[in-house]
Amino acid sequence: MTGLIAAGKDGGLDLLLMMKVLFMVFVIQCKFFVSNACTEFSLSSEDDSVVVGRSMEFIGALGYYLVVEPREYSHTSVPSKECFLHSSLHWQNKYIIAYVDVLDVLNDLDMPIATDGLNEVGLSLAANLFVGFAQFQKIPVEKCHMAVSSLQFPLWILGNFGTVQELRDALEKDSFPLVWEANVPEWLKGIFQLHYSIVDASGDAIVIEFTEQGRMVFNNTLGVVTNSPPYDFHLINIRNYVELSKSAHDALELGKVTFKPTGQGSGLLGIPGDFTPPSRFVRAAIMAHFSDPVKTGKEAVIKAFHILNTVDIPRGTSSDYTVWSVVKDLKSKSLYFRVYKDLTICVLHMADAKKGQKLKMKMSECIGGFVDITDKLTLAMVRDEL
Repeated sequence: MTGLIAAGKDGGLDLLLMMKVLFMVFVIQCKFFVSNACTEFSLSSEDDSVVVGRSMEFIGALGYYLVVEPREYSHTSVPSKECFLHSSLHWQNKYIIAYVDVLDVLNDLDMPIATDGLNEVGLSLAANLFVGFAQFQKIPVEKCHMAVSSLQFPLWILGNFGTVQELRDALEKDSFPLVWEANVPEWLKGIFQLHYSIVDASGDAIVIEFTEQGRMVFNNTLGVVTNSPPYDFHLINIRNYVELSKSAHDALELGKVTFKPTGQGSGLLGIPGDFTPPSRFVRAAIMAHFSDPVKTGKEAVIKAFHILNTVDIPRGTSSDYTVWSVVKDLKSKSLYFRVYKDLTICVLHMADAKKGQKLKMKMSECIGGFVDITDKLTLAMVRDEL
């Protein structure tokens, strides 16, 4: 994919003015709408590829960027209000990472917010909205140096871990950073309440949630994550759909009358079709596990986009819509994506990206349009000419 350019640290009044204008637009949108729709699932193929699909729904397009950071790129955690006068957490990327920056103006100020991404060894992370349930940790001043914002937590994970098991082991240690809720106005907090889905190239997967019960870590053996309520609720809720089947139902006999199905698909009668998180969870899980197995990673990528079509939200049917969708091949370390206004699929192959620099590309520049095949038409012989 072409279009990635070196990203510098811009400054000056123009940038600040742009930041203020875009932030005010963002604030106005968030004040009147609550967004709570993201869907993620993982697939595998016979060649041991693991592919992760994810849709991003929001109330509007904020100018998302695809960003690539090199190894040893430095980050500093923004301090919580309790920690302004104390040292902050610093880290350098151990791996090249690629991610979607949710608010590109802050990226220009070197304050990126990664909502989805992967690193060069195939660790994938998605930050999904978790409205009404997220409750992050309190930070004692003596632990300010080992605390990270809920918005920077994804970057810290992508830059530091190569497998889910490494992350799982780190979570058991006292040295694991505390995660605090980003400082935003009270009425904006719902927009930034998150939980985190992590998948590696072996297919191992966990979900990390911060709730009133503390930090919760779930093994994601089903391979699906949406939004609220907490992850374990969705596993219980899916029991309401045990009658779903890949096969059509038999004819129904009532007395002497037999009623045959009106067509194929009767095995999925009752599958929820609305856009609520529990319904999207069930729909994605059924589609991912009922659909035919595939042989290669490329076939799994295509399959993932087909499944994403089943949870795609057209603009106007809900308060939010599907702004973009990504599919990550964790074996080839490739990130595929498409945006709402153009269904062309673009791809970043991490191995081919320029090394040693921070790069970025506005996702809306992925424009392919319609393929005109008019001049490809050839003369068709009619039956009488055979």
